[in-house]
Amino acid sequence: MKSKELKIVIADDNKEMCELITDILGDSGYKVDAVYDGYELLTYLETNVPAVIILDLMMPEKDGITIFDTIKQISPYSKIIIYTGHQEYEHSIYARNADRFVVKGQSIKELVDAVDELA
Repeated sequence: MKSKELKIVIADDNKEMCELITDILGDSGYKVDAVYDGYELLTYLETNVPAVIILDLMMPEKDGITIFDTIKQISPYSKIIIYTGHQEYEHSIYARNADRFVVKGQSIKELVDAVDELA
């Protein structure tokens, strides 16, 4: 059985969504941090190596699309779950290079299951 003392980071500009996911994953035993744009995520990754990065593609300032390749370079061992409300990206190069693609608005269980599988 995997240890759930693993670190997860959520990068999403929707603070309410971040709080909901943090609570749900925290109740499952994960250590969860949240950042609200791409700049914050890149700064976070300078000193942290999360097991899983939950990445929204559309954020103000620097979005997930802009920093995707950089994330892969500076945190190559972290698994990336793209979590977006833009289903049209499901067959994009970003989705193909991510470890999972989950559409917002579907059951939150799908996101939790993806984290459990990858962590």
